[in-house]
Amino acid sequence: MKRPGSNALPRQRVVLVGVSSRALPRSVAEEHLDELERLVDSAGGQVVGRFVQERSSPDPATYVGRGAVEAIGEQARRDDAALVVFDDELTPGQVRNLEKRWGEAITALDRPGLILDVFASHARTREARTQVDLAQLQYLLPRLAGRYGHLSRLAGGIGGRGAGEQKLELDRRKIRDRIARLRRDLEKIETSRQVRRRARAGRVQVAIAGYTNAGKTTLFNRLTRESAYAADRLFATLDSKSARGASPRLSGVVFVDTVGFVRKLPPSLVASFRSTLAEIRDADVVLHVLDAASLRVDEERRVAADVLEDLGVEAQRIIPVWNKMDLPGARVPRGEIGISASTGAGSEALERVIRARVRPEPDRFTLDIPYSNARAIAESRAAFRVLDEEDQGESLRLRIAGERRNLGSLSRFVEDEAASEPARVRRRAR
Repeated sequence: MKRPGSNALPRQRVVLVGVSSRALPRSVAEEHLDELERLVDSAGGQVVGRFVQERSSPDPATYVGRGAVEAIGEQARRDDAALVVFDDELTPGQVRNLEKRWGEAITALDRPGLILDVFASHARTREARTQVDLAQLQYLLPRLAGRYGHLSRLAGGIGGRGAGEQKLELDRRKIRDRIARLRRDLEKIETSRQVRRRARAGRVQVAIAGYTNAGKTTLFNRLTRESAYAADRLFATLDSKSARGASPRLSGVVFVDTVGFVRKLPPSLVASFRSTLAEIRDADVVLHVLDAASLRVDEERRVAADVLEDLGVEAQRIIPVWNKMDLPGARVPRGEIGISASTGAGSEALERVIRARVRPEPDRFTLDIPYSNARAIAESRAAFRVLDEEDQGESLRLRIAGERRNLGSLSRFVEDEAASEPARVRRRAR
């Protein structure tokens, strides 16, 4: 398959298919196909036609119904398209029925299969390739029955990259053996990743997460002065990257760029990328990057929020960041942060918010500790920053700064600030 911009073979011609219903109006189905078209473009294909079928529910045999199958086949032949991509997941039986009706010249592929192909074409590092290979084989395994004739036509093109290139020579047993090997490889890779995480353990970690193509890598480059690859393309990068903040106020912060989310992400892919996604789960703060200029930003925000919730990221650790404020139509809800990662507008305000979140202003309170409890005095000096000390005769009053949750047994010495204020005024007067 030709990649965009290359001088190799022509780009594969593709027809998109979606289903609209009362629960999913046609306008929303068309928006979903807009994103599906961008996925096809990322995979190196060219969309030459669309077909939206109205149904109360998908047809169990063909997903779209017998009449629609014939119409789609005619459209694909008319547009010289060899691939039909569906916006939802198809069962193995539906794929077999569709291709039996269309003949050997036309192949059916569902959205999860397309996403896996995009990941395969963009995987660069050993870790990413291993994760994608595992996800593809897990996706392929239940779809093997009765498909060997079909597999002989998938030597290349969308849906046939990476692990797909081995489909002809792999039977169920060989696939299971390879899945086991890939899992062992990922365990070794995860061990190395944990070592790198421990090396960063003494620093605050901020993960950059969100829907694909929201500008996460561009923001990562802005905050760290790195030059990681970024492009206006879905899943342009898959590998997580980490670097220290470039600003003096964030020099002790490590930023981690992570893989993007997308609607209907294949479960096998989420499982395979669990070590990469762990960077988000284990971060002290998560920047949830949103495309402020996207017409579908509300749905994209919901999809990403669901993934973050599934990962166990608490809401208090998340900072919404509305990116692409330099584009027409961009909007930011009142009280939230708007930036342009490409131009740098708003980045200083974001840095201040991050600093306040990772290094909050310490609580300040007063302890009144009897001199007879020298251990408590020593503990307070070791655990907190002492702002002021005052001899009270039989006790020592300490004005300290730090987190109240760290007081522990010292909490019984905390002085009521309001009640002690007159006494301090009298002492200053004397």
